[in-house]
Amino acid sequence: MRSINKVLGIVLAGAMALSVGACGSGSNDGSKAAGSDAHANDSAKCINKVKNPKAEKVTLWSWYPQVEKLIDHFNETHNDVQVCWTSSDQSAKAYSRFSTAIKAKSGAADIVQLEYAMMPQYASGVEKHLVDLNKYGVGKIKDNYTPGAWKDVQLGGNKSVYGVPVDVGPVVMYYRKDIFDKYGVQLPTTWDEYEKAGLELKAKGYQGHIGNWQPNGTLFNYAYYDQAGGKVFKYSANDPEKVGINVNSDSVKKVVTFWQKMAKEGIVATDDTDTAAWNKKNVDGSYATIIHASWMVGYLNGLSGVQDGSIWQVAKAPGWTANDPAINCGGSALTVTDQAKDTKQAAKVAMEFFGDDQAQDIAVNDSGLYPTWQKKLKSEAFLNRGEKFFNNQQINKIIAPVAQNYKGYQFLPFQTYANDEQTKTLAAILRDGANVDTKLDAWEKTLSTYAKQQGFTVE
Repeated sequence: MRSINKVLGIVLAGAMALSVGACGSGSNDGSKAAGSDAHANDSAKCINKVKNPKAEKVTLWSWYPQVEKLIDHFNETHNDVQVCWTSSDQSAKAYSRFSTAIKAKSGAADIVQLEYAMMPQYASGVEKHLVDLNKYGVGKIKDNYTPGAWKDVQLGGNKSVYGVPVDVGPVVMYYRKDIFDKYGVQLPTTWDEYEKAGLELKAKGYQGHIGNWQPNGTLFNYAYYDQAGGKVFKYSANDPEKVGINVNSDSVKKVVTFWQKMAKEGIVATDDTDTAAWNKKNVDGSYATIIHASWMVGYLNGLSGVQDGSIWQVAKAPGWTANDPAINCGGSALTVTDQAKDTKQAAKVAMEFFGDDQAQDIAVNDSGLYPTWQKKLKSEAFLNRGEKFFNNQQINKIIAPVAQNYKGYQFLPFQTYANDEQTKTLAAILRDGANVDTKLDAWEKTLSTYAKQQGFTVE
């Protein structure tokens, strides 16, 4: 889900307070009794129209685009249970609401949509507020999903599964073929070539930048580190009171130093994302490339001000070596909360909600989600589909292999704090020319200190 870039910079303080209590002094041992009241939601007020009001209701908080179509499909194909959609709050507000419900010990939905990066915050420490779906047979659907997405909902461990993965954000390069053709510059396939192409475009009179590095890019910037081998965080649900922090590794320093150099050369911009100016520059010819997640397909398509004559295409993102890993930015899962009224039934809904061809068609075609479902990723219709905005290029032949090969990532139980500190660090390096080593070392120290203050052991 594209909302991750916005969300993680503004998740409310309530969620952070939750992390503190979760690690240090919770009274819940993580084995809270499962709910089993099939009538507890009988009077729940649903946003959607429930098809079979006599059936048991399972409540859902979700902001997936066109989620009501998905709910209608589920309810039309299930007689024993109906999904009752009780909140459409966007991610930040939904997380705040969830944190408030946790403190109050009531008020949460049975199922809550969470982004992968936010899941450790609700499953860490001794107070686990997400249900381990292994207890409800989620293992039987494991092979339906990509390995990386499945690893994301295992939260770095291998004993538990805290959600059903729904979508991912494989990172590729969107580029302006008309700009590269106009100036006679070859499309780069490596980062060295990317820098050279940027310099060549500039030398030949192109007034824009070959690309942009966004200091506030949050998870997107971690994808860059991941590509260079920089696993900056370590967190395992198997050992949830320990965290690993390595944001000043040689890999991270290589990546940041490279982009700082290109910023100084004037061939890349350092604009923040999710601003009106950034939106405008994405489509007005200011950037020759945009290296970003799969959701950029629909995002670009929805922006106004697309430059006349522009020709958009998709290519594999540049790499450092031929063996660079496939990288991802964003994605979300359906999680079952420890406040579920009927935990077994909620787990069944979470596992079946996206679990058939028609649901996947709605998710991809109407919601714009990039699938984690193997059958969809491998279907000829999906791979051969031409995308109008990209001149009918079969872009899924570029993007789907990235989704398939993504290996998963680990996030911190206080990821929001880490992201905020990253933004400050990168802004100083890229815009103010601060020393890379000094700033990344300071970021490392800040995060380690904060982790210890929350009661985590830092590896």
